[in-house]
Amino acid sequence: MIPTWFLYLTGFSMLILGALQLVHRPHKPDASVAERFINLGTFWSLLCMAVGVALLAMALGYWQGPLGAATPPPHKVPRYH
Repeated sequence: MIPTWFLYLTGFSMLILGALQLVHRPHKPDASVAERFINLGTFWSLLCMAVGVALLAMALGYWQGPLGAATPPPHKVPRYH
């Protein structure tokens, strides 16, 4: 089980990382929109943002992750001696 605070922390950091990479990518001064945004760097930024959204969805309880919900612990029967 991953702690919720860790999911929030990594989710927000991945969103911020992806957005900053998308905004502050170096480009030529006369580059067209296609040259500036259709490349591997943009794909990586969008992937970081998608992972951040998925982590935040897990932290908020909307998604259980790729492995599903964890199995509950076995029911303990009280022992009477």
